[in-house]
Amino acid sequence: MADKPKSAPFNPLAAWQEAIQKWEHELNAWSGQFTSSEEFGALIGQATKATVIAQKAMAEQTEAVLRSLNLPSKSQIEEVSERLAVIEDHLAQMRLQLARFDSSAAPTPAAPEPRRTRKPPAAAPAPAPAAGKAAKRDA
Repeated sequence: MADKPKSAPFNPLAAWQEAIQKWEHELNAWSGQFTSSEEFGALIGQATKATVIAQKAMAEQTEAVLRSLNLPSKSQIEEVSERLAVIEDHLAQMRLQLARFDSSAAPTPAAPEPRRTRKPPAAAPAPAPAAGKAAKRDA
């Protein structure tokens, strides 16, 4: 019997990888041809326009609903937030200017309080009137 050369055993993973690679190459070639056509570019342009129009209509409708509910829209909240940031910046600048003004002005010393030189008179012991009244009642 003649010996057959041994071939590598069947590897299903390698076969799967090869099939996927062939499929990817064919798909890339087809999509490259399809996307390079003028029709594809026109189609994508129209789809983009339609998307922008739909987004604008949705934003307008959402804003109308919010307005009818007396609620602010996102753009209105952003505007208020920007205005508030500007106001906070101005306040911070004013605080810095006040701090510079206060530190540059010479501090005036507080007027000294008058000295307390008089002392209250010492309390003299008062006679006990209760003892005299009690003696009169007994008599």
